[in-house]
Amino acid sequence: MDIRTGRSALVIVDPQVDFLSPESVIWDLVGEQVENNAVVGHLVALKAAAERAGIPVFYSPHYFSDHEYAGWRHLNTIDRIMFERRMFDVSGKGAEFLPELTPRPDTIVLSPHKALSGFWANDIQIQLRQRDVQTIILAGMSANLCIESHLRDAAENGFDVIVVKDATAGAGEAATQAAYVNYGFIASEVVRTAEALEALASAAPVHA
Repeated sequence: MDIRTGRSALVIVDPQVDFLSPESVIWDLVGEQVENNAVVGHLVALKAAAERAGIPVFYSPHYFSDHEYAGWRHLNTIDRIMFERRMFDVSGKGAEFLPELTPRPDTIVLSPHKALSGFWANDIQIQLRQRDVQTIILAGMSANLCIESHLRDAAENGFDVIVVKDATAGAGEAATQAAYVNYGFIASEVVRTAEALEALASAAPVHA
């Protein structure tokens, strides 16, 4: 796992209450896997390690507003689940960042993604390209939906993507394992948090 400061970034997808806290409106679907993988602790550790290494941290959040809940007409299955439960309601607690993952002033909080991938619905690509990022360390929620979608689109757009498999979780064991299978085919590398932390601790600067 080769991490170069100046060319790498940590991207955390949806580090929000509605995926990572028992207060979530979908905790019955994701809670067991989030706890089994110790996702919150792993994300906190990755964020701190990236900051120590001088590697930028990006958040790709998910928000919906009243006009979207009322006005959207073409919902897929996951959209219907989120809308029925008002997941990521921008006026509620569920859309807030988890307190342990409160962004610092230098955390780059991207515009919200409305579909599963930020590459279609937010400013992730321009923000990465403007900073000469080539390697993305990818973590967050959820394993087989937003993480896998960010991974696919990042790879299709020429980024090298390292997925931290135990810093994500799906809605149940089957969904989580399905994501792991696909990571193995699409990602540049698939690692565990311990490996990522070791690589971040020894991150090498880019030499001109």
